[in-house]
Amino acid sequence: MPMKSKRLFVSLLLAALPLAAHAAPSLEQSRFSSLDAKPVAMSAYKGKVTVLNFWATWCGPCREEMPMLNGLRKKLSPKGVEVVGVALDSKEQVEPFVKQLKIGYPILLGNDDTLDLMRGLGNKTGGLPYTLVLDRSGKIAATLTGKLDEKKLEAAVKPYL
Repeated sequence: MPMKSKRLFVSLLLAALPLAAHAAPSLEQSRFSSLDAKPVAMSAYKGKVTVLNFWATWCGPCREEMPMLNGLRKKLSPKGVEVVGVALDSKEQVEPFVKQLKIGYPILLGNDDTLDLMRGLGNKTGGLPYTLVLDRSGKIAATLTGKLDEKKLEAAVKPYL
């Protein structure tokens, strides 16, 4: 490669570095909204072991695991566990769905950064469902991709009770 071409290549590479360094949003800085349009920060769940489940109304495995998540919340809530769903759909799609399935845990609405957040937290493909277990300080203790059963999720939560 001629010297002029090498310089041009290096210059373009250096110019692109700030773009590559754009950080994915962090979980601590993420803001979601409740179904009644109130902003919710993840810091609201500090002090509890939190199961944070990313899902969508069109996702079959997401729908299938929701009754288990409801049951797990009832079972482990007295031990300081909270289950929180983050929907990747609009409020208009989510509200009737939540009522139909009788979801008893808090549902938050994702935003334009939610897919980037998931990818930054290890879900490179953006696959759903995607579940995080956060310890009582709000740090990620486990990441789980795909449909979960109660035994697997309970095993991921148990060390942090």
